[in-house]
Amino acid sequence: MFEKDELTVQRELLTRRSWLAKGFKTAAALGLGALALNALGDLNPTITSAMEKMTSGSLDFLAADTCVLTCAATLGPCYSNVNLIRRDITSGIAGLPMRLAFRIVNADTCEPIQGATIDIWHTNKDGNYSALSGVCSSDGTTLSQNFSRGIQSSDANGWVYFDSIFPGWYAGRVTHMHLTVRIGTTSVVTTQFFFADRVAETIYRNHPLYVGRPNRDTTNTTDNVIGGNISRALPFIMTTKLVQNKYLQAVKTLAVRTTATTCNA
Repeated sequence: MFEKDELTVQRELLTRRSWLAKGFKTAAALGLGALALNALGDLNPTITSAMEKMTSGSLDFLAADTCVLTCAATLGPCYSNVNLIRRDITSGIAGLPMRLAFRIVNADTCEPIQGATIDIWHTNKDGNYSALSGVCSSDGTTLSQNFSRGIQSSDANGWVYFDSIFPGWYAGRVTHMHLTVRIGTTSVVTTQFFFADRVAETIYRNHPLYVGRPNRDTTNTTDNVIGGNISRALPFIMTTKLVQNKYLQAVKTLAVRTTATTCNA
C-alpha cells in the first residue's frame, strides 16, 4: 500500500500527461518506449541559448505550500564560500538545462520578502561538486572549478532565479541541492531540496548526457537526510515541468522568518 501511495504522489509532481504530450514514454512509467529528451534541438545547447526559450519572468506554476515553514537540513561537507553573485551558475558545464525558481515568503504573513539571498550549491551531471576534493568529488579537475554555486537576491515579489543543469547523483545520497537563505547577514535556514524519483530516473536512464550513470543507489525514501516515507520528503521536493522537450523548470516556495528556523527536515 505504501509503495502505491508513493507512486501516486510522484505522479502528481510530474504527470504522465506532461511527458506524453511531448512524445515521452518511459519504461518506469509505462513499461514501454524511450525518452526523446533533446530530440528537437542541439544535444548540449549553451545555458544562455536554452534559457532564451524560457519564460523570463515568474514561472507559470507555483508550489502550493506557500506558508509552510521551511525546515533545516544538514549543511553537508561540500559547502564552499566562493561568494559568486550570479544567476547562471553553470560555468560552462554540460547537462540538461534547468531553470530554478524559488519564491521567498514570510512564513507568518505569506507576503514576499525582497532582498533575501539564496546561496546554492549542487553537483554536476556526474555527481561531483566543484571547488573541493575528497568526499565531494571523485574528479580531480573539479577542485579548481566553481560550477553549480552562486548567490542571488529576491526581487520585489520574492523570486530568486538560477540557471543551471540537472544535478547528478553520488553514492549514498539521492539527487539533491543545498541552499542557505539569508536576510541581511543572518542565516535563517540552511536546507536541501530534491526531485521526484520518477523525474530523476527518467533523466538518468534516457537523457544522452546522463545515461552513463543510470543506476543510482538511493531514492527519496531511503536517503539518509530526507528518507523514511514520501510524506516526509514531499515538502522538500521541487515542482517540475519540462519545456519544449529540452529544458527543465523547477520551482519551490521557501517560507522563512527573520530569525533562524528551529525545525529540522
